[in-house]
Amino acid sequence: MQRPQMPTPELVRHYVCKFDEGRDGLVDKALLELFRTFPENVRLDHILFKVLGLNSLNSTGNIAVTPVAKHIQSLNIDARLAQCDPTLVNEIALTPIKVGKTGRFYVFATKYCSWHVPDAYPMFDGIVGKLISEYQRIDKFAFFWKHDLTNDYLKFKQIVEVFREQYGLNEFSFKDLDKFLWRYGKDYFGKSA
Repeated sequence: MQRPQMPTPELVRHYVCKFDEGRDGLVDKALLELFRTFPENVRLDHILFKVLGLNSLNSTGNIAVTPVAKHIQSLNIDARLAQCDPTLVNEIALTPIKVGKTGRFYVFATKYCSWHVPDAYPMFDGIVGKLISEYQRIDKFAFFWKHDLTNDYLKFKQIVEVFREQYGLNEFSFKDLDKFLWRYGKDYFGKSA
């Protein structure tokens, strides 16, 4: 496999446009409308709409939908979202499923917070992590282990910030970087993505 292209502003803009113009852009618009329609996290039915929509449209894994929605409601997250509290992601991710059993829905939690406050919460998924790790392996833009991306949201957010700074991508939001990393990652890794 050849080296990935240098993530220049031009390349990022190209892949953001490619993302927006395809099926992924339609899904993004639908989720944006859903989260705008139900911005608060007080009523269980509203939370459940968002959990179901995000889980089915954004490939967040097979999560326990009702326990996750109840967990989010119990955390009373709106004030913390308004404060852009990054520790919230790890708290949402660890969801009690039943007595004595906890599920970990990290990818979902990053996306749930990001859809509420996209400028404060970068999204994580396997393709994003794989491409960031590939750039780190080649260019050594930051020191981290692959598990740092999935075990500690604060660390992941710092890595994305360093990535943005290293490659001169400060004009791009976390949302734009997510679109680039995901869409370019799918193209770069192909079927192994």
